[in-house]
Amino acid sequence: MSTNNIRIPNESWEQRACPICGSREIPSLPLSEAKMPAEEMSWEEVKAYFIGLRNDQVFFSYYRCLECELLYCPWYFTKEQIAILYSEMPDNTMGEDKSTVSKTQSAYARWIMQDGVDTDGYLEVGPDIGLVSREVISLKTPKSVSFIEPNLAVRRELVNSARGVKSIEVVDFIEDLSNSNFTLIVGIHVYDHLLNPIQDLKSLYARADDRAHISIVVHNEKSALRRLMKTNWPPFCLQHPQLFNPKTLEILLRRSGWISKKIEKSTNWYHLRYFVSMGLSILGVKASISRLLPNIEFPIRLGNIICLAEKK
Repeated sequence: MSTNNIRIPNESWEQRACPICGSREIPSLPLSEAKMPAEEMSWEEVKAYFIGLRNDQVFFSYYRCLECELLYCPWYFTKEQIAILYSEMPDNTMGEDKSTVSKTQSAYARWIMQDGVDTDGYLEVGPDIGLVSREVISLKTPKSVSFIEPNLAVRRELVNSARGVKSIEVVDFIEDLSNSNFTLIVGIHVYDHLLNPIQDLKSLYARADDRAHISIVVHNEKSALRRLMKTNWPPFCLQHPQLFNPKTLEILLRRSGWISKKIEKSTNWYHLRYFVSMGLSILGVKASISRLLPNIEFPIRLGNIICLAEKK
């Protein structure tokens, strides 16, 4: 069904075509809808819910594209609204201990590096405080490092993550990059946040060396956890205008010029108390019981996927 036949509840939001194939054909009903759908609320109401995980999460309804099967929000924030929301965000640790979060990020870096990729020209999109770049640099120091990170609040810590590299630049947007011929491009939980992931990946492709690799981590909307948690699944949130699965991630890469080499499940590390507390909060249950648990670290596969692709 065309979105032209569906009334847009609030004029605050931008109507979107599928960000992969450009189709506007969607089912008449969403795959996932919040109790308070964001598209039925105003900008002033919705922006208060942008940060944080909570029970009865507010999010824009997700529909599956009838052409390429991408799960995306046909109505979403405008580019200007997104710039306001992302300009001063807290870091992505979400209250978890940074040393524990570092174990997850270090595992990403080691997975990427195991194929012997060239790191001479390293670019990371949305690096936050630079936990992945720190590990990459420790394994094989690049000649130059570039970051695309519009969040000013994390920049000092981000630059510190690349100490020891001769050439470092941090910019807001792809078009601001002065370096080119990147050999390794990394984006951890970035492409489910972007308004135009195809356009951005094509721009990166144009700046990539002929031997370049790109690695991406995204949530898997076809994971068992998503089916179990339904609308309480944390990635159903205001920060994600689209969500991928292995098939749609491969389509995204292929249409941007990249050839997928491998896609695998990734592992996250948590403290047991934090993990249980977060889960209970999402389900609307008092989290005080988590204090009785041992505060041990443990690895778990939550349904995220990591891929490595190369330039055609």
